[in-house]
Amino acid sequence: MIKVDSLIQLHTIISLNNSPKHGYELIKELEEKLNKKISSSNVYPFLKELKKNDYVTYKKIKRGKVYTLTSKGKRFINETLSKFNNIIQESLRKKLTKCVHCGCEVYDNKYIEIINNKRLAFCCCHCAGSYKNGMKNECHK
Repeated sequence: MIKVDSLIQLHTIISLNNSPKHGYELIKELEEKLNKKISSSNVYPFLKELKKNDYVTYKKIKRGKVYTLTSKGKRFINETLSKFNNIIQESLRKKLTKCVHCGCEVYDNKYIEIINNKRLAFCCCHCAGSYKNGMKNECHK
C-alpha cells in the first residue's frame, strides 16, 4: 500500500486523475501549482511505486513515457482523496461567509456593504440592494 505523504505526491495523483501525463509535463505542472522547483527525484520514484502497485501504466513515446491511471489507480485516488475530504471541508468551512439576505454561502469575493453602521456580507450587489429595500428572500428564487 502506498502512502501519500507529501504535496508533490498528492498533486501528482490528482494531475494523473485529470489526464495522462508525460513525466516532464507532470514536473512542469507541479512546479506551476506548487510554485517551486521540482526535482525529477521527487516524481519518478513515486511514479515507479505507483507502477509497481498497478496504479499506473505507461506508454513509451519518443521523448519518454506517458503515465495513465489504471482503474485500480482511480480507486486508490478516490480513497486517498476521501481521507483528505474532512480536513479540506473543515478548512473551507472557516472561510465561508453567509449572505445576510439569501443565506447562500460564499467562499471568496463576497460583496460587502455598510448598512446602518454594520459591515454586512452579501453574495452579490443584487442581494445587497434587495436587503436594503427590505425585500427579504426575493433574490435568487
